[in-house]
Amino acid sequence: MQGILSNVKVLELTHSLAGAFCAKLMGDQGANVIKIEPPGRGDGARHEPPFIGGAPHPERSTLFLAYNTNKRGVTLDVGTPSGKELFLRLVKETDVLVESHTPSSLEEMGLEFTALQEVNPRLVLTSITYFGQNGPYTDYHGDDLIAQALGGFLYAVTGLADRPPMGTALYQMEVTAARNAAIATMAALVQQGDTGEGQHIDVSTFEATVSVPGGLIQQYTYLGGVQRRGGGENSVMDGMHLKTLDGEVTLTTAGTGGRAMEAWAEFLGEPAILDPKFTDRRTRTRNWKELYDLVQNKLAQWNNLDLMREATARGLVIGLVQDPVQVATSPHLQERGFLLELDHPEAGRLKYPGPAFLLDGENPSAGGRAAPTLGEHNLEVYCGQLGLSTHELSALAAAGVV
Repeated sequence: MQGILSNVKVLELTHSLAGAFCAKLMGDQGANVIKIEPPGRGDGARHEPPFIGGAPHPERSTLFLAYNTNKRGVTLDVGTPSGKELFLRLVKETDVLVESHTPSSLEEMGLEFTALQEVNPRLVLTSITYFGQNGPYTDYHGDDLIAQALGGFLYAVTGLADRPPMGTALYQMEVTAARNAAIATMAALVQQGDTGEGQHIDVSTFEATVSVPGGLIQQYTYLGGVQRRGGGENSVMDGMHLKTLDGEVTLTTAGTGGRAMEAWAEFLGEPAILDPKFTDRRTRTRNWKELYDLVQNKLAQWNNLDLMREATARGLVIGLVQDPVQVATSPHLQERGFLLELDHPEAGRLKYPGPAFLLDGENPSAGGRAAPTLGEHNLEVYCGQLGLSTHELSALAAAGVV
C-alpha cells in the first residue's frame, strides 16, 4: 500500500491497545509495520470477545481485527537470547519502534533506549505506558478504567452526580493516548529526516486522559472550582436524548448565533419554550421537566430522518441516535469512502473504519490489508528480509523462539 509514510519502517512490540492503534495509524498512511507477537498465544487482544461467529478463536476477535489492519505479523520471544538477537537485527533497519512495556521490564531485557540507540542511532522509540517513563507511578500497571478514574473523568465528566461513577466504553483513553503517540512519532520522523537523529517519545495514558476534558484543571487553578459529573438528565436542549416516532435524537443550542431557543420555538411551533424560565442552560436545568414535556410532545410527531433534514435546513443542530447498523450503512460515510471492506482468511470479508480524513480526496488506507494471522509473515520477514534459511527458521520455531 502506498501512502505518505510508505518509506517508513515501523516495528511494534506492544501488549496494549494504545500501542497497536498507534502503529495502525501509521500503517494506514502506508508505513511498513511489522507487529511482533509472543509465539503460541499471540497478542492478548486475540482472545478478547466478541468473536466473529460467536465461538472464541484467536483469528476472529473483532478487537484484534479492528486495531491491527495494515500490518504484517511475526512471532518472536524477545526474552530469549536468540529472540533478542533477531529483534535487534530488526531494530537495526527500523525507523520507529512502538512499545508499551514498563521502563523496568525493558531494562531487564537490555532493550532500554540507550541500548537500542547503539544498534540504531536514528531510531525513534515511542513508549506508550499508563504512567510514563518517570514519576512515582511509573512501573504501576493499569487499564483504561484506571486512567479514567485517576484522570478525573469518573468524578467530573461521565455519569450523574447522585449515582456511582460511570466509565466510558471502548478504550477511549487508550485511543486518545495512541493518537497523541502517532502525532508525536510523525513529528519525530520529521526531525529524523532533518538531522538523522532519533529520540525517545514518552507517552502517558494517564496524562492523555487529563488532557481530554478541557478546562477542568483551569477551573481549579484559576477559580478554585471543582466540577462534578451530572446534569445530563436535565439538559433538554443541551444533549438530552428525546424520543421520536422511530428512534431518538439529541438536540443542542449550538449553531444559531445565540438565538437557539427562538429558532427551536419557531421550528417546533411551540412559543411556550420562549418563557424566561428556559432562557439559559441554568434556568432550563432548574425547570427541565416542564421544558421536557413541551419539546417531547412536538418531537413525537416526527420520524428521525425527516426531523434531521428539516431542522438542519433551518440551521439547527440535531443528531440522530444511531445504532451500529445505521452507522455501518450511513450513506454519508459510504460516499466519503470511510468504511473499507477487507478480506481475512478466518474472519471473512468485513467492513473497517478508515482514517477520519481524506488526502487529496482519497482515503489513504484504501487498498490496505486485514489484520495478520498469528505468525503469518514469519517466512517473509525472517527469511526474505533478514536472510535466515528455512532450516534456521524451523529450528527457531521448534525451540519456541518464533
